[in-house]
Amino acid sequence: MSTTTDPTSPPPVETAPSQTLAQGPGFARMVGFAGLFALVLGVVVIVTNMALSPRWISTTGGYLFSAIGIVLLMYHAVSDGEPEVRRMYGLFSALWLVLAVIASVAPGPVFSAAASGTTKTMGFNLLPWGVGFGFLSLLFAIPFARQETDRTYRSYAELGLLGVGTLLAVGSLLAGLVNKDFLVGPGLALALLGLGFLAAYMGQVDTSEGIGYQVAFALGAVGAAVAVYAIAQSTVPTLFFEGPNVLRNPNGSLDRWRVGARVVSVLAFVGLGIAGVRMKSSPTWLRSTMMALGGVGVVVLLIASFKSNALSTPPAPFLVPNGMILIGLGLVYLAVALGICSDNQFITLTRRELSAYFLSPLGYLVLGGTTLMQWISYNRFISGAILGGGPSPQPIPEPIVAAYFVDIFPVFALLLQVPVITMRLVAEEKRTGSMEMLLTAPVNETPILLSKFVSTWLFFLISWLPAGLFLIPLRVELGQPFDYRPLLSFYVAFAAEGLAFVAIGLFFSSLTKNQIVAAVLTLVLMIMFLMAYFVRQSPTGYGLPQYMSVFIGRFSFIHMWIESLEGRLPLKDTLLYVSLGLFFLFLSVKSLETRKWT
Repeated sequence: MSTTTDPTSPPPVETAPSQTLAQGPGFARMVGFAGLFALVLGVVVIVTNMALSPRWISTTGGYLFSAIGIVLLMYHAVSDGEPEVRRMYGLFSALWLVLAVIASVAPGPVFSAAASGTTKTMGFNLLPWGVGFGFLSLLFAIPFARQETDRTYRSYAELGLLGVGTLLAVGSLLAGLVNKDFLVGPGLALALLGLGFLAAYMGQVDTSEGIGYQVAFALGAVGAAVAVYAIAQSTVPTLFFEGPNVLRNPNGSLDRWRVGARVVSVLAFVGLGIAGVRMKSSPTWLRSTMMALGGVGVVVLLIASFKSNALSTPPAPFLVPNGMILIGLGLVYLAVALGICSDNQFITLTRRELSAYFLSPLGYLVLGGTTLMQWISYNRFISGAILGGGPSPQPIPEPIVAAYFVDIFPVFALLLQVPVITMRLVAEEKRTGSMEMLLTAPVNETPILLSKFVSTWLFFLISWLPAGLFLIPLRVELGQPFDYRPLLSFYVAFAAEGLAFVAIGLFFSSLTKNQIVAAVLTLVLMIMFLMAYFVRQSPTGYGLPQYMSVFIGRFSFIHMWIESLEGRLPLKDTLLYVSLGLFFLFLSVKSLETRKWT
């Protein structure tokens, strides 16, 4: 039989499914081109306004154009996975890194020195330009490393993330231990930036074994060592200097409470050492560390309890702020390492929920919106602090940071942020049916809701981290130092408020399948917290009975901000918000358990 086709015969009728031509990411490339144009325009405006007289578009407008351009370029980098495009953004990331190095080591200031005769100093532009450019390098390196399929280029990207992260994280900690002033300013920013590079590296490799696990383990070990060192440096010299006299009253008699606390501390270290001996199934390094810490702690406390003048000179203050910064960084490093390496049920669920914020557009919209509000508040604060509202600026009394946080934009951002980040926690799982699937696994309601609560609370704190980072270059803006210690009490109070706000949003999300309903209910209660401020401010309490106005006024989170920014931690209000958060978390668990009753 001949298989030759007659050229005069009609073509065969096409039947489905037919082959279609895949369209390229045209929209993403249009967005990328618009972002490149906005970025170039913004850079030109900023440089022109700094080098010459003010232009038609102000410097603030230049920053706004640059920010919009970077966001649009990030969208293109994530959406377009073509080899040429992703490698172009890899080179773009390397360019930002080179600019970060140049800005960090170049003498500054750049534009004002020629006009005013200011002496140039090395590292003047490390904050904010050096750290800012490094952060942009990290943002564009992540999509390049994630989308790259060629093993050679991917290895270069992973090694770059690992090398830069290790250099920044370890180098900033070592420099902070040598120079205390470095840790307070740029050291903290560099340590967090290095953690970001290391976290990006561990997100690209297998952390269950091999080099990925070793890097995560080393990160946790460094974090634990730094935290232990900071705690020891803050307490041991003081214990040796005070000696046994601190256990006595002014009349020479022993203070029962202090002696009891010392005995309890000794027993705690003894218990830590015994636990290390009895944990046969635990790794040897963990058992050895626990026994060593227990033994050293017992020896230190015994020497401080019975030997006078073990240290004759009074120790220099270390806890505030260097000790607290080192303890915080160490615990953050340790928490990230445990979150990556641990197979614990709760940690695994928390890691899943927290990563969902950084893998969805909602998380980046919340981060971008909150950061924008904080940036506007910072610009308003800088204008008032430098200009003073007129040609003759008046000095702002300490603490000047109170005028920065107690502003309409942070309050407005808080009211909107909490409903947005909590509305989908349980409601979306109920709507899609994934909650029922999750509950069929060997896990009950408590770890599920607790993981959602902890991950959302951590994301809440991360989104407000830029507000504190904006204040790092404030000394340069003001030309004089300021008291930053009230920020420590403020962030403790703010974290306690976040516990309550996130738990409230989680509770309302557990009541319904509709995210909008959950968001509206949470917003209403957040507005009621805001109304508590006005009730407490009003001399008459809006006609309410005195006991009622006092009770409502205790829930004013703005008053808690004001008191904490004055350097006093409002312990009663802090415990009130923590208790409120635990109460609503309990209600959320019981709300989810009602499915068993029906």
